[in-house]
Amino acid sequence: MNRKIKSFTILLLGLLVASMFFSALTQGAVLSDQLIVTEGSYVRGKFLYTNTTHNDVLMAYITLSVDDIWNDSYSLLNMVNFKVLYEFQADGENPLGADDLTTMEMTAVVFEHNRTTFLPAASLVMSNDTWEMSADVLYLGKTDAMMDFNKANITVDGVSYIWEDMDGSEDYYMDYFGMVFSMALMNAFLLVYNSYTPYAINPHGNVADTVSFEPSNGVVDEFEPITTSGGDAYDCVNVEYINTATFGFDDVGEVDVHYEQKSGLLIRSLEKDTSGDTQMEFQPIEVVIKSAGFLPFPIVGVIVSFVAIGLVVVISRKRK
Repeated sequence: MNRKIKSFTILLLGLLVASMFFSALTQGAVLSDQLIVTEGSYVRGKFLYTNTTHNDVLMAYITLSVDDIWNDSYSLLNMVNFKVLYEFQADGENPLGADDLTTMEMTAVVFEHNRTTFLPAASLVMSNDTWEMSADVLYLGKTDAMMDFNKANITVDGVSYIWEDMDGSEDYYMDYFGMVFSMALMNAFLLVYNSYTPYAINPHGNVADTVSFEPSNGVVDEFEPITTSGGDAYDCVNVEYINTATFGFDDVGEVDVHYEQKSGLLIRSLEKDTSGDTQMEFQPIEVVIKSAGFLPFPIVGVIVSFVAIGLVVVISRKRK
């Protein structure tokens, strides 16, 4: 074979393989579950309640943040920590059932490669004007250890114990028991709705793509901008879910979520209880999306493609 033709053939094959390998995986019916959120990104907004007699009652300010992305030494997989802070504001009865709280903070640990939730509340902090309590297994640093709630670090008003070390004689023992029980209950409850995280998706998809979720999958409905109360507009992927929840603590008939189109981070949600004619809406006030710190995906693909082509050419020449 002519040397130029052979080189051209190798180049063409290399480009073909590279284009197949680096083509968007979301062109099919199912959206990729690979998360691409960046550490430090966050959205802060209002959580509003509406029913037949009340309109847009402010229940809470919510901040959703990508708190950490880390490698788990047990599974050897990357994990994403999503932190959700509720700052409760509503007077009187709170539709979230959090009448005794002024703040609640949960940190969910999620597998980066497939969006599945390892623990929806690996850390749980609750407080009001007179007390603060927390339960935490996140400090253990790897997933196999976090599964043992006996190792939970429980803190009540600044005094901490490891749960398995307590014998019942400690001051305020029942508060410690209540806190570790609350963390266990919160994890069991939220895993019903959050086996796939609602906080982020892979945004590289198309209208009508399926989004993995529980108890039923979501569907990409459209692409449209969402504007914060400060007037900043963000292109978003709109996903429709049914019979589930995002920031609320009960499943509802229809859930409409907007994810920022570059990062896939949730920046708006609308939870409608169609049977009870009520809804809860998360409206963004401030959105911050951190840079990934590396070249965008298509350019990385091109660079790696040419590296692969170069290696093929070098090996081919050595075999002459």
